[in-house]
Amino acid sequence: MAASNIAQRFSVLLQTQASANFAMVMSTGIVSIALHLLGYREAAQLLFAINSLLFVLLVILYPLRLLRYPRAFLADFTGHTTGPGFLTIVAGTCILGNQFVLLGNNAALAEGLFWVSVLLWIIILGGVFVCVFTCEPKPALEHGINGAWLVATVSTQAIVILGCILSPHMDWNKEAAFFCFIALFLLGFMLYLLVITMIFYRYCYKPLAPKDLSPTYWINAGAVAITTLAGAELITHAHESTLALAFLPFIKGVTVLAFATASFWIPLLFLLGIWRHVVRRYPFTYTAEYWGMVFPLGMYTACSVMLLKALDLPFLMPLPEKFLLIAVLAWIVTFVGMCVATTSALLHDKRA
Repeated sequence: MAASNIAQRFSVLLQTQASANFAMVMSTGIVSIALHLLGYREAAQLLFAINSLLFVLLVILYPLRLLRYPRAFLADFTGHTTGPGFLTIVAGTCILGNQFVLLGNNAALAEGLFWVSVLLWIIILGGVFVCVFTCEPKPALEHGINGAWLVATVSTQAIVILGCILSPHMDWNKEAAFFCFIALFLLGFMLYLLVITMIFYRYCYKPLAPKDLSPTYWINAGAVAITTLAGAELITHAHESTLALAFLPFIKGVTVLAFATASFWIPLLFLLGIWRHVVRRYPFTYTAEYWGMVFPLGMYTACSVMLLKALDLPFLMPLPEKFLLIAVLAWIVTFVGMCVATTSALLHDKRA
């Protein structure tokens, strides 16, 4: 009987699984990479192992949900607030690929993940936005947009980063490859500008209740932080391509612009979090959305390290050293919250 009850509760969890669950792979991966970049190799390897397990688990759960609950899956895919969350699959896969290059010394497996990510990016980005553009009736702006829309930028830049990291290991046509990487880098930033304009308008001119200020809005900062990291990688690898060298001054300017924008958002988001949870006393309850808060903290740490290396700015080093602690603490709290919430949902009947 107990096993049957657990199976039923698992089915409920599977049916209601968040479309953006791969954000836990994104977050775990980038915190691991940040630890690696700052010299904490054993901790980085531990998170690499955890991330590999999370990735395998989600690779099983997503198709299983599609097979068992196709209507729920497709409703999420075509939804304004849930559809863009599927792009976390692309970003998470790329970030795991980065780990396999940097921590696992396995460029061949990382290349496989790269091409899978490119294929998924084409399918999901195109599919989600076609559905959003053509669906009727459309929701009001305040009900139809959230920070998950910015995963369009995150997923695009994640492909650029993994491609740059793989480039020295692969027998690619460097000019063609870097043309694609630069084009994707600029497309990712353009997608950010389009979406952040709508989010800023939503903040300023639409009612904002505490429940509306979900942790996904932390991707306001995460999307430009990963743009900074993509730019830093392009700068670092520019010597591999004459085209990249020609674009180098422009790439540097966009990269610093992205870093400045991320630096603007992070303190503002902390203040909004204080308003939400302290002033308005909105309760902390684990949801998959909180991984969207961990990711920007880890990404801001990693992008700061790579930016100071790419532009030779050693005075920036205290910034990632301080932010690493915040990112690791946020990861621990969110991971424990996920484990507790999942265990509770499997072992206890909420109707009791």
